[in-house]
Amino acid sequence: MFLRTVAIVGRPNVGKSTLFNRILGERRSVVHETAGVTRDRIAETTDWAGHPFQLLDTGGIIPFGETTGDFDEKVTQIAREAIEEADLVLFMVDGKVGPMAWDESIARDLRKSGKSVVLCVNKIETDGERLGIYEFNNLGLGEPFGISALHGHGVGDLLDIVVEGFPKAELEDPCDCKVAILGRPNVGKSSLLNILVGREEALVSEISGTTRDSIHTDLKWHGKTIRLIDTAGLRRKSKVQEAIEVFSNMRTVRALEQCDIAVFVVDAQAGAVTQDSKIAGMIHDAGKGCIVIFNKWDLMPNKGANTHLEHWEKFCTEVPFLTYAPWFTVSAETRQRSGRILETAWEVHEARQMRVPTGKLNDFLERIVEFQGPRTHGGGVGKIYYGTQIESAPPTFMLSVNEPNFFARNYLRFINNQLREEFGFTGNRIFVKLKKH
Repeated sequence: MFLRTVAIVGRPNVGKSTLFNRILGERRSVVHETAGVTRDRIAETTDWAGHPFQLLDTGGIIPFGETTGDFDEKVTQIAREAIEEADLVLFMVDGKVGPMAWDESIARDLRKSGKSVVLCVNKIETDGERLGIYEFNNLGLGEPFGISALHGHGVGDLLDIVVEGFPKAELEDPCDCKVAILGRPNVGKSSLLNILVGREEALVSEISGTTRDSIHTDLKWHGKTIRLIDTAGLRRKSKVQEAIEVFSNMRTVRALEQCDIAVFVVDAQAGAVTQDSKIAGMIHDAGKGCIVIFNKWDLMPNKGANTHLEHWEKFCTEVPFLTYAPWFTVSAETRQRSGRILETAWEVHEARQMRVPTGKLNDFLERIVEFQGPRTHGGGVGKIYYGTQIESAPPTFMLSVNEPNFFARNYLRFINNQLREEFGFTGNRIFVKLKKH
């Protein structure tokens, strides 16, 4: 089913992200009293009264000639692209301050666009403020609807108007695979997202920390829907100073928890640093499928025929968690070798779903025990009676044994390595658990 798209737009700091979160029923967008916190376009699929639709949160639109900040023009451009994509625009204004020149400029552009527009007057919390709603009639966008996004007053009535004429259907998640792009700030995550999507979804800048929220877009790829999630760079705790950055880190961790595959972007020039090792450890602990991307490879000096192999070996020494991950040297700037990323992500996703039949698994266990059985450990010799795969995504195996304490860690690593060699599980951590028979 074709989902209708609703974009929330307006000048900065009128409460767009607060309404976005209110409609979704969760804190999806970063909300802060600082104007201009939302810089990227954030999209979620939601439902009202049986009418599913895609909801877009955008940064504040600043009229041409009024831009002052480093990102004003780019943020405005991304918001205007969201308007072009939308079937209906929720134009939000601030009821406490009344109509402003910027509101009139945005309204004029919306009238020219030919889009369906619902005028939403936010921050209406008293009877006196309700009387001021009608000042916005002069914007020429039809009857204004007063709400309080913060307290939820009037939001239901507003949504009744928004979904009028939208088709009814069961809300389904159309996503086949969720891919989160992770890494330190300024390693090229947003540039990589934009290349994969083919348009400017995320704001890209040389200034570290540009992305403050986790944003995603659904991409059609060979008949599959892949959800690409760009995240704010994970900083060391000592570097997290602003409240906004605290929320950004929380959302990045949440994106990792919810994804199927983590694309871990590392700055090839800088090499692995302590924070890279911590991020790799988080991906490994979460049991997510993983691909490692060494970005900015075009800037690497003195490259030889084996430079990429030497770089990977050094990375595995410094970051020993992800030695099982496929890896690429790429340039998000020149698009060098970026075409293989989605193909590999899907391979890792398929390997993540794989299940080994119990009979085949036990034949395999007999062979490896015959080749190299457990040695004396913890006061006895371990014996494996049988094994079964109890989970996929991540692949998890349970071995029934005589005594778990009789199995040394290095023998369990041996089993893990043999499982990978025999069955693949490309890019996925394999869990091997023991239970006493």
